[in-house]
Amino acid sequence: MKYKMISMDFDGTLLTSNKKVTDKNKNVLLKYKKDNYIIVGITARNFSSVNNVCDIDMFNYLILNNGAYIYDVKNKDGINLNSVDKNIAIKITNYFEKIADEIQFCSLNKYYTYKKNSKDRRSFFQRVEDISEIEETICRMNIFFIDDNEINKYKEYIEKTFENIDVIVMSDTDNKSNKKWLTLNHKNMNKFDTLKKLCLKLDISTDEVIFFGDGANDLSIISQVGLGVAMENALEEVKNKAKEITLSNDEDGIAYFLENYNNI
Repeated sequence: MKYKMISMDFDGTLLTSNKKVTDKNKNVLLKYKKDNYIIVGITARNFSSVNNVCDIDMFNYLILNNGAYIYDVKNKDGINLNSVDKNIAIKITNYFEKIADEIQFCSLNKYYTYKKNSKDRRSFFQRVEDISEIEETICRMNIFFIDDNEINKYKEYIEKTFENIDVIVMSDTDNKSNKKWLTLNHKNMNKFDTLKKLCLKLDISTDEVIFFGDGANDLSIISQVGLGVAMENALEEVKNKAKEITLSNDEDGIAYFLENYNNI
């Protein structure tokens, strides 16, 4: 199989535990881009957050907010595919307000934080007292809980109550924290569905795609592309769905695989 696209998650995959892109990974990806492979970053992060951690010129396209947005790097243009209805966001917020530690409303360029005074001073974090302050489209929500022991029950409540919302239990794979949270997108708005749309636009089969991932929001994609590669630090369920496993995100796992796999 001759692959045409190399794609990857960010946190726990392309980024190290210190949230950096190593020179090794960057240079290898730039080499493949120069060789006319299409390089695509596929992440839950928004555009401002991606710009904060890497040089986006190493990519041809970015799929942001878990699939809600496609950005064309060369043409500096993008399209929002779907969003979380603000009325639904309000209902979910009201239900979880007393047990949530923080609720984030993610737009293309901002993380609007509710309930908690975030210590993050980056310009794309903004504290809000009420959702009505948000004038942008809400692409995604994150809900962090004071106590996450019953997080699966909270997930089930959202699934049963809001038919137009997809919800995933998330956790970090690149540190020792056991903290879990919920991430919410519009129904059927995930990394793989959006990748399919991009592939259709580019006249590429998803069988011609390599994808590197590690987390729960990568499960929709890693088993459905031509070559799904799990990081060594990935969740076990991600490894079980992958065709190959590479080194961890702190060991240049992407670069190592691309330099050593024989059939790219």
